[in-house]
Amino acid sequence: MELPASGLDCQSCGACCFSSLETYVRVSGDDWMRLGSEAERVAHFIGNRAYLRMTDGHCAALIVIRPPDGRAHFACSIYDRRPQVCRDLERGSPSCDAERMVKAAWAAGGLRPNSPAPSGPTPVAAACG
Repeated sequence: MELPASGLDCQSCGACCFSSLETYVRVSGDDWMRLGSEAERVAHFIGNRAYLRMTDGHCAALIVIRPPDGRAHFACSIYDRRPQVCRDLERGSPSCDAERMVKAAWAAGGLRPNSPAPSGPTPVAAACG
């Protein structure tokens, strides 16, 4: 299934920011330095490796905005300083499409985050606000 990339806005989708894994987003030494004063707030060490903190099933840097219409919008509070792995996930790429498909199925109640991608058509709107 090919998902349209036009109209996607990485700062408002948020699909790639959701996971139940504490080790979901690895933070390198360069990433830690780029995060600067935000590093301690959004990242932590597990053993001798750093990862973005996960809070309530999403990255701690993700801001969830719930306007009166009830439709969630997402923004990254560290977007300009985000880790390299986040920078490398290109909007509309196969990896982005897979994240959106899995998270849409998760939002619909069909999968847990980080489960294998579903087969067949999957609604995307639920994961992308």
